[in-house]
Amino acid sequence: MAQFNGHLSVEGLDTVLKGLKKADKAVQRAAFRGLQQGAMGIINEAKRNLRDNLSVVTGLLRQSGKVQKTGELSLDAGFFDSQNKGHGYAAYVEYGRRAGKWPPIDEMAQWARKKFRLQDEKEARSIGFLIARKIGTQGSTPHPFFGPAVEKCKTKIRDEVRRETSKDNL
Repeated sequence: MAQFNGHLSVEGLDTVLKGLKKADKAVQRAAFRGLQQGAMGIINEAKRNLRDNLSVVTGLLRQSGKVQKTGELSLDAGFFDSQNKGHGYAAYVEYGRRAGKWPPIDEMAQWARKKFRLQDEKEARSIGFLIARKIGTQGSTPHPFFGPAVEKCKTKIRDEVRRETSKDNL
């Protein structure tokens, strides 16, 4: 139903959206509220997974989780880098990283600075280099957090949309 690639994509949503466009505006807004609440549920569950699988070091990844409205009846839910260029390093945490290409040394230095509370820029860069070299030669282990959250919340999304679109809520 859904897959992680920096945002939430739900198969068959276009069919639902076509039906919603024909529906009353109040029903559309209610269904969209249900989707938003379901998407926030995924983000919150993914953040719990990050904490539980000990993937949180600096908190930057957890802070990057958000739900963004992308259109009148569409949204993205995921973990995005601070410049909104993509998914940041969320995919590397989720799937791991194979050996071969080094991660950016500057980003590893920034991570080391926060992790070890370093003041000396040269020391942070040195540690960042060593971390990048290790990941580049050995890769990194996957720590799935988003995929399991989507799986756990699938039925919750459906239930949220049903609840929001029930006659009592319109």
